[in-house]
Amino acid sequence: MLKLKNKQMKKRTMFKLMNSIVKIGLIMLLFLSVSAMASGRSQSMHSVAMQLSGNTLSQVLATNTTSANVATTKADAKQVSESHRDYDKIDPEFQGIGPGNNTLPFIIALVVFLLATVMGRRKKAPKVMMLVAFLAVAYMGKIAYVEARALGRQHGYAPVQPIWFSHKVHVTQNGIDCEYCHVDVRTSRHAGVPSLNVCMNCHSQVHEGSVSGKKEIAKIYDYLGYNPKTMQYDKPAKPIQWVKVHNLPDHVYFNHAQHVQAGKVKCQECHGPVEKMNRVVEYKELAMGDFCLDCHRKRGIDTSNPYYKHYKFKELKEKQGVDKITVDKIGGADCSSCHY
Repeated sequence: MLKLKNKQMKKRTMFKLMNSIVKIGLIMLLFLSVSAMASGRSQSMHSVAMQLSGNTLSQVLATNTTSANVATTKADAKQVSESHRDYDKIDPEFQGIGPGNNTLPFIIALVVFLLATVMGRRKKAPKVMMLVAFLAVAYMGKIAYVEARALGRQHGYAPVQPIWFSHKVHVTQNGIDCEYCHVDVRTSRHAGVPSLNVCMNCHSQVHEGSVSGKKEIAKIYDYLGYNPKTMQYDKPAKPIQWVKVHNLPDHVYFNHAQHVQAGKVKCQECHGPVEKMNRVVEYKELAMGDFCLDCHRKRGIDTSNPYYKHYKFKELKEKQGVDKITVDKIGGADCSSCHY
């Protein structure tokens, strides 16, 4: 009898513990759901506030403020109006590139794993619960792998620039060649960011854009200290701080001229369809193994290049037993080619 009572007490204690864990798990899920809804609502409210014009925002706030606060409100409204650009959005086809934010899915998977583990100890459907727990662990492992692989990389990075520049408008609609702006791409390690003087080749005459109106072009004039009415540079100029999108680690050497001039690599092969982007996004994951080395192992070299006149390609083909010479066969897979 005593043993039976002990067993019953143990079972009751275990069930109480399981019920407590289940309740905690449900509370966590409820909390996460509310947090997600609240964050989504705050973002939508923020976007609504950003869409208000400067005058409208000042009128709304002026009803409950003193005259001193109204001046501050107008300044804040002007700043909000200037910082918001309805047209500066990532195009739908380029959204969701990169690992994204996996924090919430990871927490949910962890909660599911804990619940399934606890419920799996019960007599009802233990195998099903163990399967659910296994699937939750597998999903968490996948997230961990994706996040670890993305460390130090910027796949999907799409920063807002000081001046909105649409490659879609300039390249696709107006037919401007990439090298008209990126003049150093064939002769230098860097492709080069065009100076605003290059912009003025067109915008000294074109004062209004088809999408952004006069707003973004006016910023060019402001940075240059240019007066479009007098057509004189009669104001102090200031440097523009563009945000670099495609960044490689400091220990990696990459030369645009070597790839574009010698290798005949097109811009889109590394940067994706930039000509379709209203805001530039790092389209491809610039990984060493899956991207750079994979390309070097497949791409044949242009043997007509005078630089290669001293190479004995015929002997090299026979020695390697291949039909074509790829970049990796002439040092393109050596560590010291890019890391030194």
